[in-house]
Amino acid sequence: MRIIYLLFNAHGVGGTVRTIFNQANAMVDRGHEVDLVTIWRTQDDLPFPLDDRVRLIPLVDGRESAREVRAAMDPGDTSWHSHFPAGVSATADGRLRVNALIDHLRGVKDGILVSTRPTISLIAERFSDPRLVRVVQEHTHLGSHNPEWRAALGAAYPSFDALVTLTAEDLRSYTEAFPDVPRIERIPNPLTSLDGPTSDLTGKIVVSAGRLDRAKGFDHLIKAFGTVVERHPDWTLRIYGDGPEKGRLRRMILDGHLYNHVYLMGFTDRLSEMLAKGSIFGMSSRSEGFGMVLLEAMNCGLPAISFDCPVGPREIITSGRDGLLIPLGDTGALADGICRLIEDGELRREFAEAGRKTAARYDPDVIASSWERLFTELLAEKH
Repeated sequence: MRIIYLLFNAHGVGGTVRTIFNQANAMVDRGHEVDLVTIWRTQDDLPFPLDDRVRLIPLVDGRESAREVRAAMDPGDTSWHSHFPAGVSATADGRLRVNALIDHLRGVKDGILVSTRPTISLIAERFSDPRLVRVVQEHTHLGSHNPEWRAALGAAYPSFDALVTLTAEDLRSYTEAFPDVPRIERIPNPLTSLDGPTSDLTGKIVVSAGRLDRAKGFDHLIKAFGTVVERHPDWTLRIYGDGPEKGRLRRMILDGHLYNHVYLMGFTDRLSEMLAKGSIFGMSSRSEGFGMVLLEAMNCGLPAISFDCPVGPREIITSGRDGLLIPLGDTGALADGICRLIEDGELRREFAEAGRKTAARYDPDVIASSWERLFTELLAEKH
């Protein structure tokens, strides 16, 4: 079968990008033809390994070196903008991206089209051939869509052959919200591999990772760690990732005199190795679509502590058995939980062992088989 994944920016670091790369690699390894269409290209290199057999198709060059070229480009037809929420056509680059995607979709005559972002889904619903098998992957929880977008998606999603969520909670909420969608299923994100380094739980290091934006809540984690170091000044916090909140988080560290205890480590392409250097994994997200990095940390044998945000972590962690769930936004409880894990080496070992068993449920081969089954059934129903 032919599978066409539609990504906003395959060159950006993020959980959705990593997930789609993993899916593309798994499907091409099973003998399928795979295209990965990236609407926007911002870097020379890719952030994660991509099988050479996957055909990468960039549509608009968003690199700084191409700014003048983009500025000189004809924006093309924009009659479509009235059909979508206003933000879709708010910038010249945005209009270029939409037109490029429309042009590409008009040339796709066969295969399974997989949309990975609400904006892309709206465009695909209107401008791709309805004879294709068309699948929506929702990487965010329903509550993250504002009323304008929710209404737009509610009108578009019934035209797709299937909508796939990451969590059982999202499966329930999307099924209730969009009862006219022909088929809604849950397929969680897989780990890249069950193999990899394992923490020996001896390093006095708490680790975390993710995009440095408001949703990931690293300000909460830094605030909590300020309390932790009062009781355990020999422990440090390492945060891996990059993003728009970097400057604010750095100032927060300086203002709190935590510069000898909290380190913004930047992006790494060896995340598993970096996670395994720690002895505790902390997640302080305000919201999550799933919590891929949490699963990776548990696979590395790290006892995990996380805010119980609306979806994601609560589906992975069973609090008290393979990690700790803390009330959302309660930095005092987060600090207490980290200290509890620091002070109780036996509990760390118990959580680490149970966490690896939890992670094993997300075997990439099992998840790839779920996608293959769904695609095969949709093709059969279509034809």
